[in-house]
Amino acid sequence: MKSYGIAAVITLVLGLMPPAALADEAIVPEPARSADSFVEAIGVATHFGYHNTVYGQKWDEVSKLLGESGIRTIRDGLDPHVDDLWKAYGIRAILIAHPSQSWDAYLEQWKQHRQLIAAIEGPNEVNGRWEHLGNGYEGTTWPDGPKRFQDELYAHVKGDPDLKDIPVIDMSLWNKGAGPQIAPLRSFDYANAHSYAGGGMPSLSMDFRDPYLVMGRGATLPPLAATESGYHTCLGNTKVIAGAQAGVSHAAHRKYIPRQVAEYFEAGYHWDVIYELAAGRPKKTEQEDPEAAFGLLMPDATPKPAYFALKSLIGLISESQWDAATATWIRPAAHPLQTLAFALGAVPPSVHHALLQRSDGSFQLLLWNEVASFDLRKKRDIANDDVAVHLVLGGKAEWITVAHLGPDAPPVQRVEAVNQIDLKVPDEVVVVGIKLAEPPKPTPVAAPGGIVAKTAPTAVELTWPAAPDAVGYWVTMNQRNLGKAELTPDGKASFTMNQLIPATTYNYEIVAVSHDGAISVPTKVAATTVDAFPDLVVRSLKIIPENPKEGDAVHLTAVLANVGDTPTEDGVTVGVKFQVDNKTVCWSDNVHGPIAPGQEFEAKPDNGPAGATSWTFTHGTHYVTALADDMNRIVQANKVSHKLTITVSSGTSPHLVVKDSKVVQAQEGKPLIVEVVLANEGADAIVKGTAIAANLRNADATPAKTLGFAISHDELPAGGTVKLSINCATTFTAGKHKIQIVADDLKRIPELDRSNSQVDLEIDVAGP
Repeated sequence: MKSYGIAAVITLVLGLMPPAALADEAIVPEPARSADSFVEAIGVATHFGYHNTVYGQKWDEVSKLLGESGIRTIRDGLDPHVDDLWKAYGIRAILIAHPSQSWDAYLEQWKQHRQLIAAIEGPNEVNGRWEHLGNGYEGTTWPDGPKRFQDELYAHVKGDPDLKDIPVIDMSLWNKGAGPQIAPLRSFDYANAHSYAGGGMPSLSMDFRDPYLVMGRGATLPPLAATESGYHTCLGNTKVIAGAQAGVSHAAHRKYIPRQVAEYFEAGYHWDVIYELAAGRPKKTEQEDPEAAFGLLMPDATPKPAYFALKSLIGLISESQWDAATATWIRPAAHPLQTLAFALGAVPPSVHHALLQRSDGSFQLLLWNEVASFDLRKKRDIANDDVAVHLVLGGKAEWITVAHLGPDAPPVQRVEAVNQIDLKVPDEVVVVGIKLAEPPKPTPVAAPGGIVAKTAPTAVELTWPAAPDAVGYWVTMNQRNLGKAELTPDGKASFTMNQLIPATTYNYEIVAVSHDGAISVPTKVAATTVDAFPDLVVRSLKIIPENPKEGDAVHLTAVLANVGDTPTEDGVTVGVKFQVDNKTVCWSDNVHGPIAPGQEFEAKPDNGPAGATSWTFTHGTHYVTALADDMNRIVQANKVSHKLTITVSSGTSPHLVVKDSKVVQAQEGKPLIVEVVLANEGADAIVKGTAIAANLRNADATPAKTLGFAISHDELPAGGTVKLSINCATTFTAGKHKIQIVADDLKRIPELDRSNSQVDLEIDVAGP
């Protein structure tokens, strides 16, 4: 059998270290978190409604594997299988709500299944596809529709005495940077991230700003949940539902999944939901479609190596037991959380750890080398060298164990009566168990006081007097371990946090620790960043040559300016993407902050698909766009003026007009149906596959709101016409109303002339 364990040999160096050497190791006690809380934070997405996949075809196998994995939380809709899993294994569910039924129906279902609900989440990945979720919500479109639904979801859950204690998670967005379009929205207990590393190492996927941008100015940040994150194992295809995402090997997947849940736990995410348990597509194999390659199980329900690694990790850490006979979790008696005094020696920053404490007072130290384990360009595994880690304890251990992950891992190694150990830490999780010979007998230590907060738009600095009995201070925020404060020679403690959101309140907790293991009562401090934002705009966009001919290499230059009231962050890349007809042709990422208010700068492409830095001109008319901060690295005042589009033409183009329209049905209580005839009055054809769209809007509202649309993808030659029928889900009351019909509302078709692209009509809706 292929080995799923750690290939590296872990060397143990045993003995007692003299006190002088201990001091040289700069040992500082670190507060631990509950081991069982680590397991509670792990979730997995499921799709029990996909009956024509492995979920429906091999339910007995899938459910058994899920139950035996030790995972306690799933994310799905309220399917009968959710009840089965609760009864058999105590698995609870994060339930996704979307506009498919009435609030009364939702509330009744949630009350009936209250015991198995871990949280209720707003609609899934709403931007760009809201109209497909039950035809919007009461006729509202993006962004008003999902915002209104989330507000009402929160109000209904919190307003019901039987449900008010259930956490509500924000709806999810399927790409970064869309949050400001929906702000301000604060109807949730947990912000939500769909964070994928794109095949890179797990720490690359975490974003501590974008999920909060929906909240707008003046927000106080709540804790985070990631209701989707993970990897797929299709190496020949990168096309996923939400864009492009590279796959990884099974070996890298096995390493990354345990590292992912450890990274997210240490970063304070209340849940990290792995996408997914058993992804599958009907009649698709793993290497045909990335959507059939996500998951801990293969499309035929065969466990991947990552399944065994995660199951092993959970088995080593989990303490609670499910009693199916009484339908209750049997949990160990709570043990006061303590500190562990230890040091890891001179290790590189890539060596990460998480410190857990079990109910018997022993500790589990998770260690891993957070480096890339898979080369995405060459599509092969990376053989990383192990890192030598010298673990030194502040006191003697009764025993230390070292455990690997996976069914083929070597036996757990155990040593006794030591206070130091040399480890070889690989690029996957190692679990080091530690039982101290003598439990600490701490004396009280004073909580930090006199804290002064100094704020900037994207940074907070906290300082306070260091107490004589405190050997160190630890800072957290929403369970996110922010690390140790710095002790300065002048007797003060200092902590600085950068890359924050302007005009936002951050709630910190600070504890003092002493040499004998005491932890102080936490001191809470709120710090609000300065209300000042950068604002990047594209001033101009030039092409060389100015009048290109077929086959010419066109070079692009954009001039940008910061018209905001604070500089962009020091060292942060100011990216610019160049697109032609909505397709990326090249980009610039060689400009870095700070960009001062009022400062202009020039951006020229330095890279692109296959290394391209220019665009090859073709006959016809084209839209050329420069988009500032295309990767959303900078939190800005707005995104309204962050792109500029010019038209480049060889002199001819299509010209799409609304030629004719006819109201087929206009009666109160029934859908409005309108037939539209679009004509191409230009000199060039619209090629097959291009979306030729007619958009119907309600002009009674200001601004006009989309009611429905129709699309053709057939070729439309010069002089040709196409008839489209728009069926509007929203009904009108009897009487006269104003509507608009807009051709090519998203400007997918490059045109020199956009006249006649819109017509305004007045309709007379008949009574019922």
